[in-house]
Amino acid sequence: MNAKEILMRNRFRRCDFSRIRDTISLKKIIKERNLHGKLGLIAEYKRRSPSGFSTDEDIHSYLSYVRSHRISGLSILSEPMYFSGSFDDVILAHRLNIPVLVKDFTPDDEFVVQAYNAGGDAVLAILDFLDFQTVERIVKRALDLGMDVIEEYHRPDAIKRFVPGENVILGLNRRDLNSLNIEEVSTRIDYDVQILESGINITNVSQIPRTYNGYLIGTSILMRDGTLEYLERNGLI
Repeated sequence: MNAKEILMRNRFRRCDFSRIRDTISLKKIIKERNLHGKLGLIAEYKRRSPSGFSTDEDIHSYLSYVRSHRISGLSILSEPMYFSGSFDDVILAHRLNIPVLVKDFTPDDEFVVQAYNAGGDAVLAILDFLDFQTVERIVKRALDLGMDVIEEYHRPDAIKRFVPGENVILGLNRRDLNSLNIEEVSTRIDYDVQILESGINITNVSQIPRTYNGYLIGTSILMRDGTLEYLERNGLI
């Protein structure tokens, strides 16, 4: 997977205005869950990934499954080449009135507009691959549109490009997007809403630190390994 190639290609992707509702703040919902002693859970849909995952489950059956559980938001992989996603998946998901993260390689603030048109409530800014000024523009455009931004990092040095904001969630991705390996990262900063991403499953979920405000979980939920039910049964979400 070549992140630079994806970022360049995404500069030219467009989506006609298709949203049918106002934006819903993912950050606000996670904070509300935290006030009740719960974690915010973002459930992710993807058809495949460069790490080797693939599924035949269509998005309709997935949405039907997760909406019956106490999730705080949806993450929809919209990148077409490596994840077989599209803006059409976002358009479909946003009809559920659950906050939708457009999970993609956001290259600039114009892409934020396309994500908004598709019905997205939040976009992803990967700090490992963007410069500070670009992140600033993404955050500002998202705020203007009533959207949130998950600023994600893996490498500790990427934190220096973090742009805080009222609409910003900080995400720690345990997966190195260059090597695709899951690695433990200990770097933390003081921020109001932080989530943990990647590699959370039924074998380790009980050991994951409760120091985060929420989790983003994809593969294990898609595989129905029991992680979602465990979190719900134990009153964590």
